[in-house]
Amino acid sequence: MRIIARSTLREFWELHPDAEQPLKAWYDEVSHANWESPTDVKSLYRNASIIANNRAVFNIKGNNYI
Repeated sequence: MRIIARSTLREFWELHPDAEQPLKAWYDEVSHANWESPTDVKSLYRNASIIANNRAVFNIKGNNYI
């Protein structure tokens, strides 16, 4: 899994402190993931959306922020 910018996550949780722990937990989990297909992603994150170019959109903190 390639996370494009951890700094963007940090900037977000600085504005929304209640999202900090869910984002940190998500970051830790996916940065160590060794997924080979969208099915692997969906097996752990059923609510993830697979979009073009094998990218995924994750719902963090119950999708409270859009």
